[in-house]
Amino acid sequence: MPKNEVQRFISQICLISSSKNIVETFSCGACYWFARILCERFAEDGAELCYDAVENHFVARINKRLYDITGDVTGKYEVIPWSQFDDKLEKARIERDCIKFNG
Repeated sequence: MPKNEVQRFISQICLISSSKNIVETFSCGACYWFARILCERFAEDGAELCYDAVENHFVARINKRLYDITGDVTGKYEVIPWSQFDDKLEKARIERDCIKFNG
């Protein structure tokens, strides 16, 4: 994968959006969904959904770098793979409130 392909993809999403608040939307409240989009798009590169429990923020790990709607955020977050997040009560709350928006 070319080095800046992820950055170009993110920029293109922001450019084609009719919403002027796309960065805010995918930064504050829908970060899980943007991380999932990145993971689907870059699955062949081993993209992995990751979570920072302190910041309550989802990112995608792609080729050892972390990305969200703002671009490369490597070094900004302390993440673990979402599949390894083992606090069952907290995970249920996050899934209810942040992923399904049922909170």
